[in-house]
Amino acid sequence: MKRKAIVFERIRADAAAGILGVEVRTVQALAARGEVPGAAKIGGLWTFDESALRSWIKERTQCQKDRRPRSTATGEGKRSGRGLPLQATKSARACEQALRELRRSV
Repeated sequence: MKRKAIVFERIRADAAAGILGVEVRTVQALAARGEVPGAAKIGGLWTFDESALRSWIKERTQCQKDRRPRSTATGEGKRSGRGLPLQATKSARACEQALRELRRSV
């Protein structure tokens, strides 16, 4: 008699951190603030709905693609990015890393 493989519907914080490309503490903080969909603290551990997490990333990625710099009346684009706080730089890197992970998994 063959045993069926156990398919987990939820993943732990370390796996979610790998998908998002951030540290485990960052994932836990986001979950505690209610910013990550499908997050639930079960038995003292944060767990995540993997499909909801991946959908959330795709949704955020699409939103960023839709945001394009607006041009001024002269046609010259506004300069942005100068003096951004360090957190914005980190989140951009995390977004890029999450996209790489998603592309590998597809």
